[in-house]
Amino acid sequence: MSGVDAAGRVLVIALGNPDRGDDGIGPAVAARLEGRLPPGVALLVRRGDLLGLIEDWAGVAALVCVDAAAPLGEPGRIRRLDLATDELTRELSLASSHGFGLAEAVELARVLGLVPPRIVVYAVEGCRFTGGTALSAAVAAAVDETAERILAEVGRLLRPAAGVAGP
Repeated sequence: MSGVDAAGRVLVIALGNPDRGDDGIGPAVAARLEGRLPPGVALLVRRGDLLGLIEDWAGVAALVCVDAAAPLGEPGRIRRLDLATDELTRELSLASSHGFGLAEAVELARVLGLVPPRIVVYAVEGCRFTGGTALSAAVAAAVDETAERILAEVGRLLRPAAGVAGP
């Protein structure tokens, strides 16, 4: 895996609504990442309609997202998707209450030629998305591990490409 060039930026975006049960995984992970990301790596928390993501990631060389995944039978399961090789399907990705989720934002950005060169998504499978509820026990148990995986991912993205001399 090649590193991000010196001109590139890494952005971590945590998606979700903490007032809708397991949809709050993104903000919960962001709270664990606060103050732990390397200098120059930005952290954003977004909720609601995700169309604005395309503006958020303008000029970014590498993007790491964390979001809740649709219930598929294993709450708390963490899936890593590298969008260079994996597909973020609508079955896995949740749409916001406005019907426009991460999968739709990425696809629109691809069509418009505005997609970052590297996108890695950490999707945590949820089971409870009712308004006014907290994270389920299974998803709450995945928060720390997801944050650690994202820290490791950012570290890999920032490493210089093999064979390229650094400054």
